Amino acid sequence: METANTNTGVDVNKGSVNQTLKKLGLSLGENFLYLIIIVIFIAPLVWMVLGSLREEKEIFANLYPFTIHTFLPINWTLDTYLDMFGISEIGIMYGLHFHRFMANSLFVSVAVVACSLVFNTMGAYFFARLDFPFKNFLLIFVVATMLIPFQATIVPLYIVVSKLGMRDSFWGLIIPWFASPFVIFALAQFIKEIPKELDEAATIDGASLWGILWNVILPNAIPGIITMALLEFQFIWNLFYWPLIVINSPDLQMIQVAIANQTTQTQIFWGRTFAGSTLASLPVIIVFLALQKWYIQGVATTGLKG
Repeated sequence: METANTNTGVDVNKGSVNQTLKKLGLSLGENFLYLIIIVIFIAPLVWMVLGSLREEKEIFANLYPFTIHTFLPINWTLDTYLDMFGISEIGIMYGLHFHRFMANSLFVSVAVVACSLVFNTMGAYFFARLDFPFKNFLLIFVVATMLIPFQATIVPLYIVVSKLGMRDSFWGLIIPWFASPFVIFALAQFIKEIPKELDEAATIDGASLWGILWNVILPNAIPGIITMALLEFQFIWNLFYWPLIVINSPDLQMIQVAIANQTTQTQIFWGRTFAGSTLASLPVIIVFLALQKWYIQGVATTGLKG
């Protein structure tokens, strides 16, 4: 009997060890897979940033064979950034003023976010809280407009902007994005999660519809509003095609168009392209890091994870 019990104990220990090793192997495999995914996504960005710190002739000079200098520059330099900000002779000669282009993009992005959130929040509030004729039909119509590709509306939109005299101006970049079906729909879902009892309590206290929106809905919808503001900011900041056809004046260029202009018919200035892309990434990264707490909360609440 003692021998049998001893063997049973050994078998149990072996099974426990095998399970532990199996879990450890799965964990190592998952971590290795995650590491590969991280490298795939991060390596091009790191190479872009480091490429902006190289001399132009060195950028593609050390790709093969693969060495440490494939990533790390041999001669570190900030000349490309001096060119981009119009400080060097080359920057002055080519009229490179990326600080102006970044300021243009920042102004347009902030203006669109501020104005669109006003209209979109009111629209979301009406769909989420009020009952009016054809409400469901109108909501379906708003959502259905998201299925229309931008390329299908760009010609009539351009004609309207031109007829209103807003072409080659910031107005032509701002006004077309005042209303966003996606933001209206997402904020409406967020507002629906706010208990209606709060509205009823505010109504008993004599609050109007606008009072409920201002004192009840907005304070409780801050995570959702910030999430939508961040997504809207990123969308406007990355606009390329619309500013390309609307803006003709070099002084009104947005950052993405300015980066594309570093490519000519005969040459691609990779150093400037990398430096411009690095500079264009910074504001979005800074805004996201500053608002990530509310962004994560808003994504979890509005169900945008999928």
